[in-house]
Amino acid sequence: MSLARFPESWTSNRDRTVSARAPETADLLRDIINRKKKSRILMKAADLDWKVSKHGVRHANVIDFRLGFENSLVNIALSEIPPGAEASDGHKHGEAYIYWISGTGYTIVGDERFELGPGDAFYVPPDTFHQHFNTGDTPAVYLRVIPTPLILNLLPLFASLSDFVPGEENGPTA
Repeated sequence: MSLARFPESWTSNRDRTVSARAPETADLLRDIINRKKKSRILMKAADLDWKVSKHGVRHANVIDFRLGFENSLVNIALSEIPPGAEASDGHKHGEAYIYWISGTGYTIVGDERFELGPGDAFYVPPDTFHQHFNTGDTPAVYLRVIPTPLILNLLPLFASLSDFVPGEENGPTA
């Protein structure tokens, strides 16, 4: 049995080219694609699981990984605010994209008030207070898109790029 010989000198990383990828990377990508091909494809209106908040607002997740969709970018939900009601007491979370489908009302995003009607769309920046109101005499319906799956999928990548480890004041130790 012969032992491998090590080179006498090393080539700098900046002078190297990558000619191959780890085989497990290709396997992982194939597994993800195959899982996505087996994903739930359709949510029928009759299958929506409507929840009612304390303000009488109905909410239903439409496309969501918790419903069997292998989505890795966004979750989509519908909300219906009764006439003259507010959607919530107002809150903050990650960014959101809202498309106002029907009814009239307004939203507060940060310190600004925006009047809303069918076809209006707006963006809620991350960690920004927002609250929606229905000022009409019919239900106001809006579609909400949030990038939670994308953020969750990227967290391990961001963590691997950072020297900071939660709970360790000065980062990891050697």
